[in-house]
Amino acid sequence: MNLMVVMQVLGGLAIFIFGMKLMSDGLHRVAGEKMRSILRMFSANRFVAVTTGAVVTGVIQSSSASTVMVVGFVNAGLLSLVQAVGLMLGAHIGTTITAQLVAFDISWIIMPSIILGLLLGFVNKSRISNWSETVLGLGFLFLGMEIMSNELNALKTCEPFLNTLRMFKCTPVDGAIPFLSMLGALAIGTMATCIMQSSSACTGVLVALGAAGLLDIYTALALVLGANIGTTITAQLAAMTTNRIAKQAALANTLSNTIGALITMATFWITVNGEPVFLKVVEWVSFGAGIPRQIANAHTVFNVFTTIMWLPFIGLLAKICERLIPVKETRVVYERLEPHLLNTPSIALTQTASALRQMLRKSWKMIDCALNVYNRNDEKNQTVERQLGQREADIDARQKAITEYLSKLMLRPLTAKESEQIPMLLHCTNDVERIGDHAEIIHGTVRRLLEGELRFSADAEAEYDQLHDTLAELTAATIQMLENPCPANRDKAVRLQGRIETMLDSSETEHFTRISNGDCKPQVGMLYLELVEEMRKISRHLENIHERAAMFYGKFPNVRDRAAAQLNRSMA
Repeated sequence: MNLMVVMQVLGGLAIFIFGMKLMSDGLHRVAGEKMRSILRMFSANRFVAVTTGAVVTGVIQSSSASTVMVVGFVNAGLLSLVQAVGLMLGAHIGTTITAQLVAFDISWIIMPSIILGLLLGFVNKSRISNWSETVLGLGFLFLGMEIMSNELNALKTCEPFLNTLRMFKCTPVDGAIPFLSMLGALAIGTMATCIMQSSSACTGVLVALGAAGLLDIYTALALVLGANIGTTITAQLAAMTTNRIAKQAALANTLSNTIGALITMATFWITVNGEPVFLKVVEWVSFGAGIPRQIANAHTVFNVFTTIMWLPFIGLLAKICERLIPVKETRVVYERLEPHLLNTPSIALTQTASALRQMLRKSWKMIDCALNVYNRNDEKNQTVERQLGQREADIDARQKAITEYLSKLMLRPLTAKESEQIPMLLHCTNDVERIGDHAEIIHGTVRRLLEGELRFSADAEAEYDQLHDTLAELTAATIQMLENPCPANRDKAVRLQGRIETMLDSSETEHFTRISNGDCKPQVGMLYLELVEEMRKISRHLENIHERAAMFYGKFPNVRDRAAAQLNRSMA
């Protein structure tokens, strides 16, 4: 009988955690498109960072998800350590909403939420259907809570279970809380939350235990403190493969909650009218409510207190973490294609565009070097020339990394707009990789010229330099277009595209004239035309990229049809 009750309790816990995850994922999806604009607020100051962290976590209902996202931001170079600390402190406040919800006795909401959530899933409009998981998750959350609460009442007669609870019972003895029992409860709360990786889930279980009369408020307070230490394990796990600054952010998260818990625990021996001062505060904000509400309020009071305590010392906490985990490298390597950002598709797409810009800069560096070999091959250019093979391998590796990153992103829940952007980025990545391939062809052609001691005519050399410089301008404009597709950047890219095409056509015509007039040897002339053709191919790849950039960002409806037509041509 007792075994069946335990299974029922664990089943209720499973439904509770599933509902919480479903609700969190649904809210995350609804808010996902706004994450990029919210991110811009992070850099203002520590107060804005804390507020933003609380709001974002309050929306997505998961401090673990928020802190992992912050670790990803730091690893990608989007946030500084100080900004990250502020966000994490705020995240711990935002996550307390779940505990506050489950402390309400509103079991009547269970079935309506499950029915409504299911019905919303059949709606074709994504703005409505995205709420399906949120509403459905809310129903499962309270269903799991009700199952746990009902079944835990049956454990009041289970002596083995009661004996286990007595082992870390923190009820005052002779007016003093047992220190060892307090440490034991703290450790159990920490371990339980490390396993569940959610302080909200752990607090929900405590609320259920309190509602069943199996947990006194003293023991619950110690378990709540442990839960808030244990919830930091998620950020630590996420930071294992990141750079050292992201590791510092995860450490700051752990230190802030651990030190806050120890300080709060010390107040248990500071009494007012025979009761710990922390308990007095909890009772005061609970307005005489029962233990379930007091447990939820203790969770909130602790996180608010800890945040206020650290707010003036965020810079100091950051310096402590920098001292404990020093950056050994002379240059910190930031990961643009940060895997933890895949859970925030809008930001993952922005990071992919950033990686694409960097890839294009490196591809152009190869083209620029290959063209310079003819008449601008100084010592610096010769150094790059010796690295062309290595740089080509690097471009191929970057293409593979972006493709794999976008492939993983495709497996995430995406909006229609986000789904449309992935093929655009994949095609742009292929164009950039092909630009790098043309560097090898250009380099081989130029080397044939130099090894054969062949030179262009003076007019051809002047045209060659002009084409080279204009192509450089077009590349810079394309990079700007990927970064900020404003009308001015778009017009500049289109204008330069038209200019390079006109120059290429004119150069071919002029060169045929020079060959027929005998001003240029046929052998040299053919090599010159090969180089002009390579530059034409590069310009077309750049055109593909800057036209798709407008389609990717979706800000220029008047060019969408042109971009789509260009895409169809390239796929044909």
